[in-house]
Amino acid sequence: MPQAARWVGSPSIKGKSESVRMALLTFSLLGLQFTWGIEMTYCTPYLLQLGLTKSRTSLVWIAGPLSGLIIQPLIGVIADRSRSKWGRRRPFMVVGSSIVALCLLVLGWTSEIVSLFVKDAEKAKNVTIALAVLSIYAVDFAINIVQACCRSLIVDTLPIPLQQAGSAWATRMSAIGQLISYAIGSIDTVSLFGAIIGDTQFKQMTVIAALSLIGAVSVTCYSVNERILITARDSDGKAGAVQVISQLFKTTIDLPPRIQAICWAQFWAWIGWFPFLFYSTTWVGETYFRYEVPKDAPQSSDFLGEIGRVGSLSLVVFSSITFISSVLLPFCVQPPDSKRSRFTPRPPPGIAALLKKITAIRPDLHTTWLISHVMFAATMIFAPLARSRAFATFLVAACGIPWAVSSWAPFAFMGVEINKLAMGPAAAARSSGVTMITSSTIRSGNYDTDTEMDVLRLNHHDTDSDSDSEDDANIPSTGELAGIYLGVLNVYTTLPQFVGTFISWIVFSLLEPGSTKRDDSAQDSQWIRRDKEGPNAISICLFVGALCALVAAEATRRLRYAR
Repeated sequence: MPQAARWVGSPSIKGKSESVRMALLTFSLLGLQFTWGIEMTYCTPYLLQLGLTKSRTSLVWIAGPLSGLIIQPLIGVIADRSRSKWGRRRPFMVVGSSIVALCLLVLGWTSEIVSLFVKDAEKAKNVTIALAVLSIYAVDFAINIVQACCRSLIVDTLPIPLQQAGSAWATRMSAIGQLISYAIGSIDTVSLFGAIIGDTQFKQMTVIAALSLIGAVSVTCYSVNERILITARDSDGKAGAVQVISQLFKTTIDLPPRIQAICWAQFWAWIGWFPFLFYSTTWVGETYFRYEVPKDAPQSSDFLGEIGRVGSLSLVVFSSITFISSVLLPFCVQPPDSKRSRFTPRPPPGIAALLKKITAIRPDLHTTWLISHVMFAATMIFAPLARSRAFATFLVAACGIPWAVSSWAPFAFMGVEINKLAMGPAAAARSSGVTMITSSTIRSGNYDTDTEMDVLRLNHHDTDSDSDSEDDANIPSTGELAGIYLGVLNVYTTLPQFVGTFISWIVFSLLEPGSTKRDDSAQDSQWIRRDKEGPNAISICLFVGALCALVAAEATRRLRYAR
């Protein structure tokens, strides 16, 4: 008979109210998204300033999908089987965030670090570029460790009825992190803070990002207590490299139909989102300097910081709309598996009357996700027509609503499906019982402890219970399979980024093939295209992304019929 997973204790979150507990559970994502925001805002123009062409810079961003493709699924499987006394997710979050912080500081001071070891000016430039690219790869690989475990921790901790609420709170925290990063990025921090933490905007942003990530992860790790895994399902708890890879491969090629449908919708959606997330800041800044600023206008000594501030200002509006949407939309959308949910949202009193009217006609999450794809496509299809910062900013800001939904919907669906799988057919048939493990059983399972502990397999159902079927929804989740299935979802999120990178490389090579080789005697802005003739290459990438979003809408429509 297959062996069930066995656990010690139960998950808990500090806090006196549900809102506080949700905020603490997802707080790590605030620091995580702040770091992503800094990277997406400054790293593209930073690499261009160092001397890379746009086509080569687009290839550097393979780091994101490559790290997500490799790291998140592997970390998911390894963490799922972890029997650390600190829990399955938190140790990886702490180690990963520490690596990210260190690599961010290296990225900010690449020129200074290289100058200590390389004296030849020409060689120093090449080594600086190499170190910057290597640092970006290291940041992306490490941050994917943190992201995988942050998301899995939410699924681990919350029962099925609260999975949508947890995903919505994760989106809110991500939106706040984005908003703060772009707001700070739009300020001239060098003038504000001086040179205490760096003499350029980029250096100061890397320091702030490193501190914010460590701080946010520390808050969540302190506030959440995980259950301890004693024995993994159908195993002796010993997972070698071959076993981990084998399990990952088997899971990926044999997904349940609904999870497969969710993954395909995510796949097409992210082909569209990739160019937006990585190039929108540069696009807005380039649109401004290309079409509105005279070529002979005086230039700032920190041109990289200036274009980052111009782009960040538009993303402040984008993040504000994302945050507002992530707060309001969950009250207006029926949660997945709503027939079983007894969760009653309590909106702020000021908007309660309005939302009560909307509740009667509110769409389900599936319809909302589909509409978000269409809205994103309808917005970005106008990107090639942008000739002013105002219009470019409007297009970027309008994407805040679909981004809020896209950051929330797939994880809400996955949380429900993962916990249904973890409950298993027996629980669904209301025939499973309680598995109680005594302290002597723990010791026989090689789990050393000197104290008596109540051990319970969390996915259980009392066979003598007279409660109706809705009570099944209130069974807390084990999140037993969260790591591997969220890792698979991330595979479908990262593979389209390879496609997006390839599309961007082709577009940049055809439309802007010229070299931006750095010349110290030339102006600092030489890497940006200033002539008004010809299409903007980034806008073409955004247009292609809009077309892919329409395919994502069709894939989402088919999700309704997957069983």
